[in-house]
Amino acid sequence: MIGRDVLQFQDLQELCRPGEKPRLATVQRWADATGIRYKLDGNGGIWTTLSALEAALGVAGPTDDVPYDPVALFGPK
Repeated sequence: MIGRDVLQFQDLQELCRPGEKPRLATVQRWADATGIRYKLDGNGGIWTTLSALEAALGVAGPTDDVPYDPVALFGPK
C-alpha cells in the first residue's frame, strides 16, 4: 500500500485470493464483479484507492464530522 489511501496490485491480489498470487486477469474480474473501480498502473497491474474499495463494499470511511451535542438537538431533559 502506498501511504494510507492507495492499494497496489499486490494488495489487491491478497484481497482477491489470500495466500495466493492470482494473475492480473483474475484480479480484474474480481474487482469488476465486486464493483471496485481501478486504474492500470503501467507495470502490468492495477491500483485503486481505499475510498473506492470502501464504496464498492458499501462501507463509509472515517468522517471529519464533529460529534453533535444531544442537548443542542433535543433540548435539556
